[in-house]
Amino acid sequence: MRRRDRPHRIPENRTPYLWVSYSMTEIPIDLLAARAPDDELIVEAVVVQPVDIAYRRLYPSLVRLAILLVDTREHAEEIVQDAFSRAYPKWHRITNHDAYLRSTVINLCRKAHRRRAVARRAPQYPVPHAPGADELADHVVDSVRALTSPMREIVVMRYYLQASDAEIAATLRLPEGTVKSTLHRARSILRKELS
Repeated sequence: MRRRDRPHRIPENRTPYLWVSYSMTEIPIDLLAARAPDDELIVEAVVVQPVDIAYRRLYPSLVRLAILLVDTREHAEEIVQDAFSRAYPKWHRITNHDAYLRSTVINLCRKAHRRRAVARRAPQYPVPHAPGADELADHVVDSVRALTSPMREIVVMRYYLQASDAEIAATLRLPEGTVKSTLHRARSILRKELS
């Protein structure tokens, strides 16, 4: 029997890894397999979600999230596409694709707001205002957009995505208590503005 035909025994002190060719993801075998009583390894089939399936599944919800954090649909779509393009090279290393992409979209929206703030500081010439534009403005959306970055993101994630405090804290990498207190302050600001 040639060496490569013999079964390979994995030492107990090492965590074995398996290269899954479909997803090109390195996964600990302990997560995929169970040891039989005679210490042989039984490997189960695992299918890791490829990028195109995740894109079709997550794109609409990520665009809706980005629309609430930036002004236009076009800008939101660009942000989501940029998030996927940033995730693609390291897709096989990402363990939670949904959370990673959501965090990336939120960070790119923050970046867009920072750029917009810099542009606002530059001198601008007056633009004629269209009559009746104020009457058509949605005061709730405008009030939410006027909140500071963390407040706006927490409010959108809580009331639009219906995320729990723990999910918001994990996505934004904040303590859960900070999420609760920031949400409370944002509610009081919105209550004053909308009453």
